[in-house]
Amino acid sequence: MTDLILHTKDLAVGYDGRAVVKDLTFSLRPGEILTLIGPNGAGKSTILKTLARRLAPVAGTVLLDGKMLPAMAENELAKRLSIVTTERVRAELMSSREVVATGRYPYTGRLGILSEHDRAVVDEAMALTQVTELQDAPFEQISDGQRQRVMLARALCQEPEVLLLDEPTSFLDVRYKVEFLTTLKTLAREKRIAVVMSLHELDCAARVSDTVLCVRGGAVDRVGRPEEIFSGAYIEALYGMEPGSFEAFFGATGDRRFFQNRGCPFFPCHTGVAEKDFNCLFCYCPLYALGESCGGSFRYTASGVKSCENCAFPHRRENYEKVLARWPEIAALTKRKDHV
Repeated sequence: MTDLILHTKDLAVGYDGRAVVKDLTFSLRPGEILTLIGPNGAGKSTILKTLARRLAPVAGTVLLDGKMLPAMAENELAKRLSIVTTERVRAELMSSREVVATGRYPYTGRLGILSEHDRAVVDEAMALTQVTELQDAPFEQISDGQRQRVMLARALCQEPEVLLLDEPTSFLDVRYKVEFLTTLKTLAREKRIAVVMSLHELDCAARVSDTVLCVRGGAVDRVGRPEEIFSGAYIEALYGMEPGSFEAFFGATGDRRFFQNRGCPFFPCHTGVAEKDFNCLFCYCPLYALGESCGGSFRYTASGVKSCENCAFPHRRENYEKVLARWPEIAALTKRKDHV
């Protein structure tokens, strides 16, 4: 168990000695993302608060890098674990950078006197979460999506090994949801931070998670990889829905990342790909914005439109994830003044 950063065994969480969720046993390695899903009131937030030591366990054990969580000194815990919640942070008269810098308290003390190293950590955290341009903006005046990224930067300033997030996308529109979760997944992989979060957006959970833990009826109902959880009629059972209602609204669970516009006069437009594997999301391929660095062969028409001839990622299902993996390159382009 030496490579495990977070491990629970027979954990029961709740209030005043009364368990809300029992029999929580799971393990997490550096760089992995564990997502909690389940109906409202199932106990997801209670689990996260217990892992953050804001609540004492009712029973069972929590180990952080092999150490018993309740026995760890507060300052040591703050350097190894951080949490981002949906609670509104009151930061009157504070700039966004000043809010981020409060994440260095475990290292600076309450006086908050930053060393050169501390300032470098703040700079890196803001760069990683793409909020550097907001550093002088009053925290109270920026948007909800920007605030959430600032709070993520604040959590990263603690240089944690484990990051806990309680419904981090609740107040965000679709653009900010995508940006936030893309950043989070990149951080987990590159910084080797283990992430535990709760989500209501099942499509997001399916995309970003390594493991999904389902909570229902005061216990863990199922734990597995996204493809194991989001298949068949299980989600309908988890949320107490009428059989067939989830699939009728969202489409086949396993195909929700893919779209086929069979009414298009050009369908299917990519030669050599079986019709059943066709994904029309490629029609407006994100890699188009990368121009000559997309990796494929193409020509420009007389009107200046890029016409693909030999796509680097043909329109097959298995290639969609490879396209999305290049999202940071595409996102960076949107910040250039000469990019349309």
